[in-house]
Amino acid sequence: MLNEMGYTVKGNLRACLYLDLYETLDKVQVNIYKVTSDIKVAHDYKNELHVLSKAAIEYKSKNLLGTGYTDSEGNFLIDICDSYKEGEIEIDLVIKDKQPSKQKFKPIHFTAKRLMPVWRSNNETKEYSWNYSFSLQFWSQVRKQFDIWTIVGSVKSIEDRKIPVEGVLVSAMDVDWIKDDFLGSALSDSKGRFRIDYKSIDYKQTYLSPLISIETPISSIPGPGVYFKISTSEGILLYEENRAMGKTQERKNISRCFNIDLYI
Repeated sequence: MLNEMGYTVKGNLRACLYLDLYETLDKVQVNIYKVTSDIKVAHDYKNELHVLSKAAIEYKSKNLLGTGYTDSEGNFLIDICDSYKEGEIEIDLVIKDKQPSKQKFKPIHFTAKRLMPVWRSNNETKEYSWNYSFSLQFWSQVRKQFDIWTIVGSVKSIEDRKIPVEGVLVSAMDVDWIKDDFLGSALSDSKGRFRIDYKSIDYKQTYLSPLISIETPISSIPGPGVYFKISTSEGILLYEENRAMGKTQERKNISRCFNIDLYI
């Protein structure tokens, strides 16, 4: 009598951060569920985020086939339990806020895809590969759940505006009435690229006290007005914009993901 083959789901996850810029989804929990007749047909999750309620998560837990986590490259591999005998599956993701913050956010659990796998035999197992890139529209909704704001950009030579400048510290500042807010800093890489992540709490201070935050819904919070400083990794200042730049049309109320090229 031949032994039944096991099942494995593997894949890679990434998301569009800005235009053609993607980020890998690391440390994301991936759950595989068996689809049964009592489970409602999933929404089209391509462009709209539907966070599952606690009751919905508990209800479908009895159909859990396997769970795993993505690695630093966004890869995952999950062995399916023996009770599975082929059929439709749902792939859910559980995402946590990885950025340290004064404000705590609960993990979000949503269904990424419902599908009928086409299994391929590989030695003693059947494998299904699911590689997925979330759209900018969808991923922006996920980032908003955690109040994540990002500045991406590059530092280049002012002489030809092409040669990347590596290893300099880029600091982003928000123009404020009394004291400008420090949003964050990052070192430029070999391509001159940098990325700064921050939260609205880093800049939405009241004029009464820097310790009191304005009680405003995340979705309605305007963006900061930014200007930049560039220094060596040892702290020697190389370049500093006039803070008035943060009040210009192109720099005030910037979007949740803002891209800029800086030249020194």
